[in-house]
Amino acid sequence: MNKYKNALLSTTMFSFLGVHTLEDIVLLSIGRFAPVPWFVMYPLGLILSWLVLGFLLEKMGKETHKH
Repeated sequence: MNKYKNALLSTTMFSFLGVHTLEDIVLLSIGRFAPVPWFVMYPLGLILSWLVLGFLLEKMGKETHKH
């Protein structure tokens, strides 16, 4: 249980939470100013998440493996 609590309160988890929140804000802004159907917005959101979280993981991986 302690490991789970540590994972929930880790820097990585808060980073993912922050990135996800920013993605939601961006997608809501796009939807507000350029209304598009859900079947366009859903793939756009998945692609945005994939790119941003991939960048974040790549950046964190480099910091972890520095020698």
